[in-house]
Amino acid sequence: MKKVLLSIIMMNFASFVGAENLGLELSPSQVVTKAYETFSKGDMEGWSALHSDELTFTILGDLPQSGVHKGTEATIDKVFEVLPVHWPGFNLTELNRYIADNTVIVHLKMTAKGLETESLHKFEVIDGKIASFKAFDDTQSMFLSMNKGS
Repeated sequence: MKKVLLSIIMMNFASFVGAENLGLELSPSQVVTKAYETFSKGDMEGWSALHSDELTFTILGDLPQSGVHKGTEATIDKVFEVLPVHWPGFNLTELNRYIADNTVIVHLKMTAKGLETESLHKFEVIDGKIASFKAFDDTQSMFLSMNKGS
């Protein structure tokens, strides 16, 4: 009986500790959480390590950062470096998350100077790395706030 109870306690403890602390592969949802954490801290090396070498990073619309960007370096240069120029104080706050197999969709509140809107981000995680990202942003609100700041 003591062995069964100990086993149950250890299984519950393992679920609280998290896969990364046990040396196991992170779930797709955990990888996405880490990507947001590293992005918000400005840790581009850590952010890059969470993405595959063949990353496809898509921003819909016709804004300065829009387009299909290949690889982490292109994403950092053409997306992340552009955001603070046009949207000072850019911030994302998660509202909800939807997970189906290796697909993670995150519903976000997006704020910056003169901007308050919502967005959806879709991630595909393959072999523990983010292979693709697509942002479904409110480009009209982003465009209008970008022009206000000019």
